[in-house]
Amino acid sequence: MLALMFQLMLAVEWTQALTKFLHEQLQKIMEHYKGSGAQVGFLTAGPASVIDVDTATRQWNYGMLLVQHMYDEGLIDRHELLNWLIELLEKVRVADDTVLKLIMGQVLRVSASLLLGLYLLCNTFNIVFV
Repeated sequence: MLALMFQLMLAVEWTQALTKFLHEQLQKIMEHYKGSGAQVGFLTAGPASVIDVDTATRQWNYGMLLVQHMYDEGLIDRHELLNWLIELLEKVRVADDTVLKLIMGQVLRVSASLLLGLYLLCNTFNIVFV
């Protein structure tokens, strides 16, 4: 019983740490695509922002692969992760096409896993949906 409680606490901590990291990367990506109104000129560093968004995108993709693996293994709090993804979908604007694609990619991966679990559950208990 104590081991189960410890595992649940670790799952919540991992979920919070990963969602915080992913949120930070998403903010960097959103700032890049939203634009800060600053123009690239002689004294401003334009290529650095491109490198920053590339790094943030790579870190987002890596983080999402890690989340997917941990989700599949049951090492993170699935309910909290799903709530976080839904909140992201609610907050993102339609104009943020690139950001929406990043979020929807993960939502589709997770929903595929949920549907497979539901299908297996229905087959196990011979439940038929009409």
